[in-house]
Amino acid sequence: MKTVIKNRAPSRYGEALSVAVTDGDGSELSTGTFTLTETRYGENKIKTMLVGGLETPVVNRRGGCIREMLSYMHGYAAENGCALSLLHPFSFSFYRKFGYERAADHVIVGFPSAALDFVPRRCELVPYDETKLSDMISVYEKFSLGRNLLLPRTDGAFYPADRTYIYYDGGEPSGYVVISGSKSLYVNHYTDTVLTVKELAYASPKALYAIFSFLRMFEGEYDRIELYDCGVCREAEMVLRHHTHTDHKILPDIMGRALNAKALLETHTYPREPGGFTVRVTDDVETVNGTYRVEYGDTVKVYETDTAPDITLSVGAFTQIALGYRALDEKSAAYLDGVEIHGGCRGFIRAFPQTPCGVFEHF
Repeated sequence: MKTVIKNRAPSRYGEALSVAVTDGDGSELSTGTFTLTETRYGENKIKTMLVGGLETPVVNRRGGCIREMLSYMHGYAAENGCALSLLHPFSFSFYRKFGYERAADHVIVGFPSAALDFVPRRCELVPYDETKLSDMISVYEKFSLGRNLLLPRTDGAFYPADRTYIYYDGGEPSGYVVISGSKSLYVNHYTDTVLTVKELAYASPKALYAIFSFLRMFEGEYDRIELYDCGVCREAEMVLRHHTHTDHKILPDIMGRALNAKALLETHTYPREPGGFTVRVTDDVETVNGTYRVEYGDTVKVYETDTAPDITLSVGAFTQIALGYRALDEKSAAYLDGVEIHGGCRGFIRAFPQTPCGVFEHF
């Protein structure tokens, strides 16, 4: 049994590889698609592998096909500069066996449209068209700073012209919103009217409030508003004023696993206040497994070491903490599976605050 790369082709996000696991006579046992791209990591970007379309016919299951494919592709991606791998799991427990851990949630926040009464009704946003694509991407890039996992945008495929609106602040693109509406006709009137915010990006509080003022223009046409992907744009939930009738739905969405621990540690955005830590990461991927010393402040220094670590992490725990998926302190960190604290680890915990994580699209 071996893994082969059958085809390479450009895709929306980068280079897509069609991969198969074959038996001794070349027959395909399992297939998958792996895309080499980059994702946002705080103030920087990291090369990332997206895993999708893994499929094993039922007669070939339980034979180690996925383990063989992932093992090969983890090594291949690491050799080609990828520091992270992401996937949408059909089962979290299944992919946890391969070092993946929960990294982002899809959060839906819903509320009555009347709950936007804290902003005026204003229509400062203008409809999007293809001439404004560079403005949209400019907003997206500004919005993505300080967030993790957002994928590159190079075309207007995600911005339907009849449902996308952009906000300009003094002539500068500063926010946008993608919406869709749903209604049910009952006898002679509409019921179950919902305005769904499919995508929301903003570069300032002023832009976010302007978008909410625009959404209030739909009050009377739609009784309810739902904000998708609030895991990425959590400031949108923060500014709401009425909470009694606001509901939150959390859908665990993305798993991730480190492919190069040193690269992640070097690319991470650290506090400016000086600090440091020594972390041991355990994994079967050579570019992850090891002990790393990090010293941060005005400058950042990362190197491998033989000294005793402050904290030991499984690859899953390391990935989750490095991406800022959870808010941790020294006490709560000990409860996370795959964590062993050997002494003071305040410098480590302080370096990885909770950070918005997620993507708008399904890759």
